[in-house]
Amino acid sequence: MEKTERNYFTFFALFILISINSLFAQVRMTEESWTLPTYKVMPSEKAPMFFTNGNFQGAQRVIYPYATNDEISGERTMQDWKALILENEYIKLGITPEIGGKLYYATDKTNDYNYIYKNNEVKPGNIGMTGAWVSGGIEWCVLHHHRASTFLPMDYDLVKNKDGSKTIFIGETEPRHRMRWNVGITVSPGKSYFEAEVSIYNPTPYTHNFLYWANVAAHTNNTYQTIFPPSVEFVTFHQKNQFTRWPISNDIYRGQDFTKGVDISRWKNVKEHASFFAHDLKEDFMGGYDHGKNSGTVHIGDHNIVKGAKLWEWGSGKVGQNTEGKLTETSGPYVEIMVGAFSDNQPDYTWIRPYEVKKWKQYWYPVKDIEGFKNANLNAAVNLEQRENNTIFLGYHSTQKVKNARITLKNGNQVVLEKDILISPEKAFTEKIKINSEYKFTNLYTELKDLDTDFVIISYKPKDPKNTKNLPPVVTPPAAPEDITSVEELFIVGNRMEQFYKTANGGETPYYKEALKRDPNHTKTNIAIGNKLLKNGDYTTARTYFSRAIKRQTNNYTRPSNGEGLYLQGITLKKLGLYEEAIDTLYRATWDNAYFSAAFFELAQISSINKNYKKGLKEINEAISSNTKNTRLYGLKSAIQRKLGNYNSALETLQQVSNIDPLNFRIQNELYLTAKETNKEQEAAILLASLNKKMRNFDQNYIELAVEYLNDGMLKESEDVLKRYKGKNPISIYYLGYIQDKLKNKDAAKKLFSEAQSLSEEGIFPYRLETIEVLKKAIKYNPNDGKAYYYLGNILYDKQPKKAILHWENAVKNAPKLAMAHRNIGFGYYRHYKDYPKAILSYEKAITLDNTDAVFYNELDVLYELNNSPLEKRLAIFEGNNKYVKNRDDAFVRQMQVLTLAGQADKVVTYLKDKTFSYREGTSRVRENIIDAQLSLGIKFYKAKNYKKALEHFLLAQVPDEAAGRAKFGNREIQVNYFIGLAYEALSNTIEAKIFYTLSTKVESVKNKKQRSGFMSYYEGLSFLKLGNKAKANEIFNSLVTNGDKQLNFNSDENSYFQIFGEKDSENTKKSLAYTMRGLGYKGLNKKKQAKEDLKKATEISVSNLWAGLELE
Repeated sequence: MEKTERNYFTFFALFILISINSLFAQVRMTEESWTLPTYKVMPSEKAPMFFTNGNFQGAQRVIYPYATNDEISGERTMQDWKALILENEYIKLGITPEIGGKLYYATDKTNDYNYIYKNNEVKPGNIGMTGAWVSGGIEWCVLHHHRASTFLPMDYDLVKNKDGSKTIFIGETEPRHRMRWNVGITVSPGKSYFEAEVSIYNPTPYTHNFLYWANVAAHTNNTYQTIFPPSVEFVTFHQKNQFTRWPISNDIYRGQDFTKGVDISRWKNVKEHASFFAHDLKEDFMGGYDHGKNSGTVHIGDHNIVKGAKLWEWGSGKVGQNTEGKLTETSGPYVEIMVGAFSDNQPDYTWIRPYEVKKWKQYWYPVKDIEGFKNANLNAAVNLEQRENNTIFLGYHSTQKVKNARITLKNGNQVVLEKDILISPEKAFTEKIKINSEYKFTNLYTELKDLDTDFVIISYKPKDPKNTKNLPPVVTPPAAPEDITSVEELFIVGNRMEQFYKTANGGETPYYKEALKRDPNHTKTNIAIGNKLLKNGDYTTARTYFSRAIKRQTNNYTRPSNGEGLYLQGITLKKLGLYEEAIDTLYRATWDNAYFSAAFFELAQISSINKNYKKGLKEINEAISSNTKNTRLYGLKSAIQRKLGNYNSALETLQQVSNIDPLNFRIQNELYLTAKETNKEQEAAILLASLNKKMRNFDQNYIELAVEYLNDGMLKESEDVLKRYKGKNPISIYYLGYIQDKLKNKDAAKKLFSEAQSLSEEGIFPYRLETIEVLKKAIKYNPNDGKAYYYLGNILYDKQPKKAILHWENAVKNAPKLAMAHRNIGFGYYRHYKDYPKAILSYEKAITLDNTDAVFYNELDVLYELNNSPLEKRLAIFEGNNKYVKNRDDAFVRQMQVLTLAGQADKVVTYLKDKTFSYREGTSRVRENIIDAQLSLGIKFYKAKNYKKALEHFLLAQVPDEAAGRAKFGNREIQVNYFIGLAYEALSNTIEAKIFYTLSTKVESVKNKKQRSGFMSYYEGLSFLKLGNKAKANEIFNSLVTNGDKQLNFNSDENSYFQIFGEKDSENTKKSLAYTMRGLGYKGLNKKKQAKEDLKKATEISVSNLWAGLELE
């Protein structure tokens, strides 16, 4: 090769190398399609699911207006998913907007380590608030834990920033509270961290309570360790009802025995599922480290705001690993190293005021080669550890390249190590240093400094542990309202119940009522009750409560220091259309700075409704002057400026906020309207196309934006938005009819209302209070519109149940074949009035009209059980309908229970063979069914002296915990092993019989001992009798009698305060169980008369008490 050619080749190769390096130094942002193995989620439930007083993650489980999506098939398909990719030279992120906006994975490109868990399959479990939930990645638990939309498509946008960074925004308007949130995920050139800026907007006039946690998953194994800062001395459980030390626990914690001193930061040492919340976090970091892979994950966030750090794990034992196997095929186990903002526990809700915005930033980055970390910030992580023979391990990992760095290690004033290095995310610094003199570890100090700027990048100095003697005090359940001495304390307890969405003791209402019983004009309580009524749309009643509070506050011509009552009363008067009174009251509220902005916004809205735009502009400017963050205010201001023809001013207003929140559709729509009205047709077309893409033809996005314009009195803008929706939603058509009525176009209104009525009501769950007026207007046009009444009932049930039931009754008068309305009436009479016979009639009518909805069967059989209806009647409703019933696990389980109770356990066994259940956190109903069916069949054969067949079924009842979840009443193995022993004994196999009797008496785990409050210990007593230990057996039987007595006189509300999942058992169920315990105790003691009486009472109280019935025979 000639010299000139060689030089040209060298130059070309160098050019390519520089170009590639430059390319990788940039941030790449793309929208792609992934094809992943996916387990199909069945279509969402068409029945509206109203509040049942149940719990989810320790707070109220409110589903409506969402649809439940809790039935997951076993069908595996290959499905395409939209993927949003962000990457630079160090990290790569994948985000799935169709799976709740989850950050699906994050990879360290320098070593191919997934520092945020990547699930190779979409294999949902029934763990979210509405059902389907996928493990792995980062789930943004906004407003509520495992939020309702965790498996639903989200709004998103891709943004290029001036500094070369790129941001993907994910967000939604959440229908339950109508608050907006978004997360802006940013990757910058040359940095190995990504930033997540979280924004929660309250665009409503109400105070709400919310919870936020980033649910971060990390791959785990026997070498994995969760890292909280060294200052963390204690961890606690949900609701702070138990504490233990960290990282070495010496306690029995949630039933797990760590009394020998166990390092619970190590995944392998915690065998069962557990939550550990760091108590009183003082530093800005936490994370985890895989010591086997010498790689880990660091989270950074201001601990004054990002106050929560939590470890959740399924456990390294069989149960946990079996559960994790239900959530992935190939990706392996995970831990959740969660972080919470404005919260340090779950549930631990905080308040967000009217039109308030809360924003904060969090960061995550990978670390490697440094064997853990003792301190971390956004720039670097450092590890300093003592090793054998006076050796120190020192490691540093940086999040960007520092070409001229110096590492220093000191022992007191003595420099032990000083080394100048280049450090980067690709190459960490690690060294083992021998200290030749004696030293104290806490005298050491190390730092990493950038010599070019003299900036200390990070430092660390060990501290002596505090060794606090006592564990922190636990949260205790509140006393009953009548036992609380002061009115103030009653209000405080009620307010906490409301803040944390507690259901125990009836929630906040009994405490508020007791406070007003003692002091009818108590200001704070009247305001609290009025606020609830206001949010529930009961404006007239709310006005009464606010009036009482204001009367006391303003006595003797006093100007109150707290304007909340005046502000809320102003809102109430505005909702009632009493604008003059509202204006007067709201202006008085502006005297309190806390409500200055919110009140002026409401005043600006009234001015806009009255088309007094000049006055409105002054008022909205006042609102913005003390609240510059909330984009809702700018949306109204720009619209008013546009109405006044001040287009340049409108554009300036919009440009202030359009980049802050690119998913704010009002701002984007105002940009489009401003361009359109100034004849910039091409620009307007581009803006509209961009907006339509962001709104993704999601009906609720269009309705919400249209309603926002309606609330501002802007009918044409509202109509324009609704007409853009390319679909058929009856509610949007009702709104169009309402707008035409407002515009005095009566014929057009009538036609639209008629069209809305003709559309299917299936899966339509309206929720906005504004819709009430719209539907009432439709009914004025057509009093026979049964669907309008049906929708009214749906909106109101969780808010004003009596009114809702009346609307549903009007629905069936006008549309008698509306099966769902009949079901809803039944639900209302069941849940609100506790009128079980009347509720049953409505459910039975619903099934005659539509026998395909499995929800009807489940809810009706619950009612039959509560009503203690005959088994024959319960059997009849399921007869011939299994093909529909099996579509929902809960309905199918009810059918299996009824069949078992009716002596048809053989059918249960047959049905169960072909059934795939969705995994559901916090329940064990499947396992109970299998065990009950097999034992019932076995007993039937045993009584017929077919001992061999009996043994077969008893053996099949050996369903381990890990196969289907823990049993509700404790250690069913006690019972199963006893019956296996009994069958072996009958077959004259005394050796095997003794083995199983002995197994029945071996209760190994503390958790099982705790669960012996049920009646399983009866079979343990019988096993002791078989083994010849009558004294031990009698001790157990006497304990059953004593515990049964206690349960009959026990106030279960005390325990329900800390309930995490589900509903409380009914009083009949609890009483029946108590009689069963006592009856079995008497039976074991051979007190036949007392045993028969108690067991008979147990079955009379509840025909669903299988074991009382079987033991009575």
